[in-house]
Amino acid sequence: MGLIRKTLMVGTMGAVRGSSKKQRVAKAQLKELRVQTRLQQAQLQQQAQPAPPSAPPPGWYPSPTQPGSTQWWDGAQWTPSFAPAT
Repeated sequence: MGLIRKTLMVGTMGAVRGSSKKQRVAKAQLKELRVQTRLQQAQLQQQAQPAPPSAPPPGWYPSPTQPGSTQWWDGAQWTPSFAPAT
């Protein structure tokens, strides 16, 4: 920083900016970059959240309680319906 600018800063009680235009532009660009980075990180966190596990579709499956038979799965729970395994 030049001697004249320093003198103006002290003489005007800081009313004259001490930074150059280049410095102010670079600072503004850095601030915008930080904002964009935060937005991108938030988007990545939203995308990275795992989807809840999905249940198998309804159908006849090997029974978890009676070996050698099949049981109807309605998509949410086992029903009391059994059939012999094929």
